[in-house]
Order: sequence, then structure tokens, then C-alpha cells
Amino acid sequence: MKHLKPFLLLGICFLTIFSLSNCSAQKASSASGKKTGSNGGTVVYLVRHAEKAPSSGAMTDDPDLSEAGLKRTEALKTQLASAPIAAFFATKYKRTQQTLAPLASAKKQTVQLYEVKDNAALVQKIKQEYPGKTVVVAGHSNTLLPLVEAFGGTKPFAEIADHQYDYLFKVTLQEGKAPLVDVQKYGAASVAPAN
Repeated sequence: MKHLKPFLLLGICFLTIFSLSNCSAQKASSASGKKTGSNGGTVVYLVRHAEKAPSSGAMTDDPDLSEAGLKRTEALKTQLASAPIAAFFATKYKRTQQTLAPLASAKKQTVQLYEVKDNAALVQKIKQEYPGKTVVVAGHSNTLLPLVEAFGGTKPFAEIADHQYDYLFKVTLQEGKAPLVDVQKYGAASVAPAN
């Protein structure tokens, strides 16, 4: 037994050192994983404004969201609740701003306005001021797919129909790589009007 005691102590020391070094390696691996995740590129969520109230028909009309639209804003808030969003962008129209308002409020942020006809300025602002971060942009049925292209992505289909409000596009920008475009859905499924 006397001869085994040194070996037993040596074994315990070896196991302790091995455990500590393994723990350190896991921490280093975890830390580098976090760094990679945060530098995994700039993520831009593109969403059409939610359903709007009926228009009066006037060219200057700027309707609020409808009841269905307000429900959809809550669905967007739920879907992106865990995303680390750094900024929100909407056009000057109430419907785009109201679409982002619940989520922006939950994230304690304000919604910045962008010029609907100047995609290049918006893209430049996001790339320069929010590299490696996540932003959300609200637009319109006829502006979202051109925005996908303005970020360098390939639009996934030709157009967004007037009745389609449930698309959520995730465009991931990474240095030296083509943007990834992921088409998601959120909220109640959009239904085509009966003919």
C-alpha cells in the first residue's frame, strides 16, 4: 500500500491537470465561437408593412394599419424577440412605421426613416454603420425585392402580390461572399382574395 500511495497521488494530480486544461480549452473554444457568431455577417430582415386599413382613394392618403395588420405586428415582435436588433428602418408612411413599432418598442429603440426611392443610400448606411449587426427594414410590396437586389442578393421570385403580407426576408451579408437570402413566413398566412 505504501508503494501505491505515490502513484495514486500522481494519478489524482494528472486527472486534475487534465480536467483544468480541458476546461480551459472548452472556454477558449466557446469564446471563439461567440466571436465568430457576432462576426458572422450583417443580418438584414426585410418585411413588408402589415395589412393596412382601406384607403380613401386620395393620392395623399396614408392609412393606418387595419386590425389584421396590428395582429401581424405582434407576430413580428414575437418572431424576432430573441434577435439582437441594432436598428430599425421604415419609410415615411405610417403603415411601415406602425409595423415596426411594437418590436422597436420592446427593444427600446426608435424607428429611423429612409427614402423609399433611394435604396443605395439605405444599403450604404447599414453597411457602414451596422457591420456585423442585425437590422430590420420595413418596406412595401414593390420595394422589398429591389432591396434584396440592392444588397447584392438574388430575388427569390418575381413579385410580391398585393395580398401577400406574411413574407419575412433574411439577407445575410458576409465579406467576400455572395449574400444569403432566406425566405421566411410569419403571422397568419396571407390568403388570395376570391375572384
